[in-house]
Amino acid sequence: MSLQNAINFISKVDSEYDFRKSCYKFKNQHTLLEFLKSEGFAFSVPEIEDAFNTLIFKCQTYEQHENIRHLESWFKLFR
Repeated sequence: MSLQNAINFISKVDSEYDFRKSCYKFKNQHTLLEFLKSEGFAFSVPEIEDAFNTLIFKCQTYEQHENIRHLESWFKLFR
């Protein structure tokens, strides 16, 4: 499991609409995390939470902050 994998996942889901859309087919967090593991993004729920907090801390603009918060809310919908 890796914090860096979680950060890489957030970056990819932010920049690649098709990848983000492929995540929509999963009904819960467990199945999404299994898919992400098979795609090379193995991380735990605490690690993704830490990744969002790390990225929010590094934001330099309000827009960056809002974008990360939006992605965090989107990910939490899978719970």
